[in-house]
Amino acid sequence: MKQEKSLPSEIFYSLFSLVKPRKGESHVLPHSPIQELAPNLWHVTGILPASGHPPREMILYKLPDSTLLIHSGIVLDEATMIQLESLGTPKIMIVPNRIHRLDARVFKQRYPELIVVAPAAAIPYVEQVVPIDATAEEFLPQYGIVCHQPIGIRPQELAYELQLPTGKALIFTDILFNLTESYLDKYAPESKLPVGMLGASGFFGITRLGKMFYMTDRNAYRQWLESLADNITDLQVISVAHGEPIVTNCTQKLHEAAARLNTHT
Repeated sequence: MKQEKSLPSEIFYSLFSLVKPRKGESHVLPHSPIQELAPNLWHVTGILPASGHPPREMILYKLPDSTLLIHSGIVLDEATMIQLESLGTPKIMIVPNRIHRLDARVFKQRYPELIVVAPAAAIPYVEQVVPIDATAEEFLPQYGIVCHQPIGIRPQELAYELQLPTGKALIFTDILFNLTESYLDKYAPESKLPVGMLGASGFFGITRLGKMFYMTDRNAYRQWLESLADNITDLQVISVAHGEPIVTNCTQKLHEAAARLNTHT
């Protein structure tokens, strides 16, 4: 569903659209090594050059056929891209929303056979930088991936439930952050003050900006998070696009994120 251009949320989104994809080697920005979160699941933390931008996260997931799914792709240096390929042949890339599309074109250029998917609501915007092969909601379930449509949030992104050998993982994008102090100290210490002023650091939950521009119904969103916590068994990993992955007490953390919405801060 296309949002009206006059909505404040559209102005907010358009600011992020000013960040344009770059080409070639200049597209490689500082990043962490590939790090394992659980069997068949890895992540990479990427650093954006402008001060005040929080680090971003890429998720790599081994599919049942041993190929690789990429969520919110980050272009890596050549040695690390080769390491990525050693985990499995890249087969599917999720461009999770209209903001997290910066490196999508470079991935498609490197892997021409890559199947590019996005949530239905994001496709008109993602297609401005890379062709889309299928909607995430229709395509991903054949690989055992459950696509959860957030409730109480403007149509923009999905949450993805992945099956692991040890349990489940839940992959969010921008509707939850987890910018812990230790994470920012490690990856973007100069961003601690600005992201703190924007109400985006120090907790797991939706940020102040997210409440302003993404959330349409506080109570419905809270109930949706609680439903995920109550109904996804053996939740082992929670990943967000901006912040430290959670690998312990995941169900409790989801309940805590929901409980934060009982206040009006």
